[in-house]
Amino acid sequence: MDVFNDIRAKKSDIIKAGCELFKLTFCRNPPEDLEGLRFDIISKRAAAGSIKPEKLPPTTGAAAQHSLRAYLQTRDQLLLQSPSLDVLENGWKQGEQGYAPVPTTDPIALRYLLKFVSCNYAGDSDTLRCCCEKQGVKHISVCGNSCQNIHQPDDNRSEGDVGELDEGLE
Repeated sequence: MDVFNDIRAKKSDIIKAGCELFKLTFCRNPPEDLEGLRFDIISKRAAAGSIKPEKLPPTTGAAAQHSLRAYLQTRDQLLLQSPSLDVLENGWKQGEQGYAPVPTTDPIALRYLLKFVSCNYAGDSDTLRCCCEKQGVKHISVCGNSCQNIHQPDDNRSEGDVGELDEGLE
């Protein structure tokens, strides 16, 4: 993990090292990528009947953004200069009150999966006949237009957010 101490490290090397570190944190003998590790863990926990998202390793997109932020912080401390790189290129976005971390560059789910699981209930969303309400989840923009309780993300979305997935779902 010497890449985090190298002030001239390439972005691709930082991301690769960060993903490797996450894999080793969650498993002694991890598969080749984080998605494979996530799949293995989900498969085992689904069979046991309890999947807790907070216990899963991050997606590659989330691990990449976290690794870039960690590298930026390490580099700033080594050089005693803040910020030593463009923060908007290293895991941060412009938020309402300054910089905010980019959570991930991955979509929240695959397009066909979002189409399959989205709500199409035409009635009042306060009733438990609405599948979103029944499952206790927020309605998202891929829910049917008739859904009364659609959660709209803010305009400062990062790549991979729900809004970008809306295209082509019809």
